Amino acid sequence: MKKFLIIIVSVLFAINITAQKNWSPEQSLKIKNITAVVPSPDASKVLYTVREAVMTDDRSEYINQIWLCNSDGSNSIQLTKGDKNSSNPKWSPDGKWIAFTSSRDTKTNLYILPVGGGEAEKITDVKSAVGNYDWSADGTMIAFTMLDAADSKEEKNKKAKDDAYFMDEEVKQNRLFVLWLHQKDTAGKYVQKKITKENYNVNAFDWSPDGKAIVYSHSKSPEANDNVYSDISLVNIENGTIKSIANTGAGESNPIFSPDGKHIAYFCTTDPVDWSGPRHAKIYTLSDGKSWRLKATPDESGGLLGWTPDGKNILWTEANRTLSSVYQLSIDGKMISEWNKGSKDFLASFTLNTTGTHIAFTLQNPSQLPEAYISTLTNFSPVKITSLNAAHLGKALPKTEVIKWKGADGKEIEGLLTYPINYKAGDKVPFILNVHGGPAGVFTQACVASNQGVYPIAAFAEAGYAVLRPNPRGSTGYGAEFRMANREDWGGKDFQDLMAGVDHVIKMGVADENKMGVMGWSYGGFMSSWIVGHTNRFKVASIGAPVVDLSHQNLTDDIEGFLPSYFKSNPWDDWSKYDAHSPLRFVQNVKTPVMLQHGEADLRVPFSNSVMFYNALRRRDVPVRLLALPRQPHGPTEPRMVIKTMQTNLEWFDKYIGEKKGF
Repeated sequence: MKKFLIIIVSVLFAINITAQKNWSPEQSLKIKNITAVVPSPDASKVLYTVREAVMTDDRSEYINQIWLCNSDGSNSIQLTKGDKNSSNPKWSPDGKWIAFTSSRDTKTNLYILPVGGGEAEKITDVKSAVGNYDWSADGTMIAFTMLDAADSKEEKNKKAKDDAYFMDEEVKQNRLFVLWLHQKDTAGKYVQKKITKENYNVNAFDWSPDGKAIVYSHSKSPEANDNVYSDISLVNIENGTIKSIANTGAGESNPIFSPDGKHIAYFCTTDPVDWSGPRHAKIYTLSDGKSWRLKATPDESGGLLGWTPDGKNILWTEANRTLSSVYQLSIDGKMISEWNKGSKDFLASFTLNTTGTHIAFTLQNPSQLPEAYISTLTNFSPVKITSLNAAHLGKALPKTEVIKWKGADGKEIEGLLTYPINYKAGDKVPFILNVHGGPAGVFTQACVASNQGVYPIAAFAEAGYAVLRPNPRGSTGYGAEFRMANREDWGGKDFQDLMAGVDHVIKMGVADENKMGVMGWSYGGFMSSWIVGHTNRFKVASIGAPVVDLSHQNLTDDIEGFLPSYFKSNPWDDWSKYDAHSPLRFVQNVKTPVMLQHGEADLRVPFSNSVMFYNALRRRDVPVRLLALPRQPHGPTEPRMVIKTMQTNLEWFDKYIGEKKGF
């Protein structure tokens, strides 16, 4: 009898372990995310921001707070507290002060805090919001951007509901301001001055080392599309004179002064702008106005980090297949070297300290949650400085591996295959194809449990699913030619690459071809809606923020140059070309049950895309649901909306292809 009881207890214990949910949507939102890691000028200390979800009866939002620790991770203390967001911390040049932005007084203002202890002081009092900011090299000034505020007449008209307007005719711009920390006016407020009065939007800037000028990139408006076509100018702080630095058909942005102030490095697209084409670093010399392009990086994407202390190299970061790399490019255009060569972890959120001696970043891999690290610039030698998620270390995570297969025309395609937790070789399991957005997105070797988007990979693995996340042609990380290989061919060879990946996982003996689903958001939503119109092999689909009609998309989105760049024409130049690649034109073929998820405030892919697909399927009696997400843009940003999307995805796939548990 005693032996029998032991067996019963053992079985019940095993059942409890199997049923335990370590990575449910609710659990995943308890994971702390590091959103910035900033080393001090002398690299002795590090600032980092921690984001957590706050959900109460009347709140659902993410809040950042700022922490400080020594560069070996010791003596970690929380600098900001409360129920309001504090973020984007930056060191003063002497390392004695910290500046940051916070919404603690309703509007997002700029604050400074002494490192040695004391209260934070609000140094701006804006009517809209402080955007980006930076200290001058001597620490006496701070430059910042601020969006135009509504004037009293506009506020009055809004209250009276007399606020009709003509689109694009009264644009609110981000303008550049300078604040003097050692000067106050008669009201006791810090003196500040509007530096840019021209009718354009400032989107990035950098101080000259002598504090006499600011170089900045600017666009026609704050619209996402316009910012791609930026130009660069230089403004004298004292007299306001402006000099054009770069003004071509290329997109030129993110200018950064060299340590000696003689050169400016900046990010540059091709001329004319090619949305998925090559991007490079360029150098401008102030003495003679000459500029030249530096050596191309392997992927010809990414962006600038800063300069090396000697001013002979710039630092550039970009995707490298399923990882990421930092490169040093010599300003003579001859040399390139990979700083973190040999790294097998995924690095992100890079920040170079102001003296250019150290880089801080987050490090993670599929089975390791992200933490903050710092390394010298002279060699890649990461030192861990946080252990925010130590409480999750004992929880089993699924195996994820990089797999490769031959796609259309024999091109090698790579993807990440995540197995069910406790997977046994030879078992055929329910399978999900997850398509990334972009199309120039990329699936990386980030931790599958830190995913706080709409597709909880670890939760799917815990529920018994295998998930394939492919990087088909069009993806970033595999070179410019690969990234541009889907031009005028959305739903063509990229679709074939994906289907070849599915076939490969079936041949591996992992995927149960009778229990397969597909999911994807944005371009992944386009491809998922394309897939269900071109094959019935998937038993269920979850389609997020999909582009279903390319002409409708181009004439309603906030990136009007995007599709014409891919399709080499505007819709009215050739309606048939856009129709041929629109999933809505194949909706009559769909038999797969579909759940749509979409933010009602989405400007990138307007909500009407999902409404059209939903109505077409509903009227054809195809099983379909549309989860509308109030207030959400191109992807949910409120914790409860994130949870809702994840939960409904799990439920939707379980309904059609899930493993039926016996307990």
